[in-house]
Amino acid sequence: MTSTLQTFTDAELKLIRKLAAQPPQTILTIRKPCLLHSVCNPLPLFRVYKIDDESFEAQWNGYHEQGVKQVFRFGEVL
Repeated sequence: MTSTLQTFTDAELKLIRKLAAQPPQTILTIRKPCLLHSVCNPLPLFRVYKIDDESFEAQWNGYHEQGVKQVFRFGEVL
């Protein structure tokens, strides 16, 4: 677990609520097309992975670079 404070956007919270009802090992993402390249396959800007019924991993990426990963508890976020 991490002690870093992270504020989720409304779209991210909606995805986390949906993830909570899914089985462990489910991955949900927020993807947007790359604004610089018309034919590239960008990383998801936000990715959540359900570890178990109590916790999940969140990752924030750029279009072309992986970003920070943090583990959270559903009960502390929702």
